[in-house]
Amino acid sequence: MLIDYIYFILIIVIICFIIFLIYLSYEYRNIDSMKNMEHFDTITPLPKLKKMQNLNFDLYTYNKLVNDFYTSYTNIISEVNNRDVTKDNIKNIKLHDKITKNLINSQKLLNIKQNLNNSLAPAQYPIDKLIKTIKSKYNAQLVSTIGYDKKNYSILTNDQCITVNGLCKEEVCLLECQKHLYSSDSQKFKTERITDLTDAAKSMGTTIDKIATTNIYPFNVFKSLVTNNCLTLSTDGITVEPCNLNNIKQQWEISPDENICAMT
Repeated sequence: MLIDYIYFILIIVIICFIIFLIYLSYEYRNIDSMKNMEHFDTITPLPKLKKMQNLNFDLYTYNKLVNDFYTSYTNIISEVNNRDVTKDNIKNIKLHDKITKNLINSQKLLNIKQNLNNSLAPAQYPIDKLIKTIKSKYNAQLVSTIGYDKKNYSILTNDQCITVNGLCKEEVCLLECQKHLYSSDSQKFKTERITDLTDAAKSMGTTIDKIATTNIYPFNVFKSLVTNNCLTLSTDGITVEPCNLNNIKQQWEISPDENICAMT
């Protein structure tokens, strides 16, 4: 609005200047006519000469007015531009402050989440002991295990062992647990410790961007030595399915104790 108002005033002033210039042109013509008069009095100024003297003064005044107007116009335009720049700078400063505040708040939220995860994390699992109990991260169901060594286990359910192929009529079944001396791989599961996105991607043979960001670490998975599929808690009970570590039903907490809450 301010710039439009300035432009309007400029147009009015320019029109006035044009009218004034027309007037000056008319006066110059009268002066030329007067010089050709036969009875020109060189001693006593005629009325026309007086007008010419006044005209000289008017030209000086005109030039001064033009210069003053140009200076005022330049100053006004400069002030308008400076105000626009100042407004833009103020907006940029406010935007920068807002972004900085949001980044600080985001970092605070991340810290709160990390502290919460740390406070909820179970005790550290003792690495020098065999796993005797596992607990599903899906519904906290407890399952017992038989340990052959720190990496290989049989999974107990209803006093029988989960068996993959072997003597099963189906891909997975429950059979009497084999003795350690005569055990076969059909009842053995290898466990892997998953502590972060990198471990999960490596275990699945994929890239990190394929791993869900909602996973809560650490956890263990148990893979059949026969099919390399993972121990899974389904709606029908415990089974074995292709590994997908984004599936919380394949994520397990572990404990060296029997029938108590598992530790990670």
